[in-house]
Amino acid sequence: MGKRGHDNFGTDKVAKPTRESGDSTQQSPALATLVRVVNGAEGQVHPLLSEHFLIGRDKTCHILIRDDTSVSRKHASITRTGVKFMLEDLGSSNGVFVNGNKLAAPHELMVGDKVEIGSQAFIFKRRV
Repeated sequence: MGKRGHDNFGTDKVAKPTRESGDSTQQSPALATLVRVVNGAEGQVHPLLSEHFLIGRDKTCHILIRDDTSVSRKHASITRTGVKFMLEDLGSSNGVFVNGNKLAAPHELMVGDKVEIGSQAFIFKRRV
């Protein structure tokens, strides 16, 4: 029986996963991450692994921001629906900023968005 166009079957190269900046011990297979920015440098990587994330000072928050009184106990949330990640201010006193603009409604995070909560800054990233 002759070959039917499968001479190169199984030889296609697959792109290697990209590495995110930051501590290599915190690499994760997450679809998306928030990367903390400290003094202009990328730091701790926060993988967004489940459907709902809380950000704030409360010890029950997924992303805990300590020692910043400008951050509410439950300041903001990120909700994943399919491949969309929606950021929402949970009625905080000082607000949530994305790319320098204060959120007035839920915001769909896009690659490279800078999220500011209190004195903390994060960059939204996705794996490719």
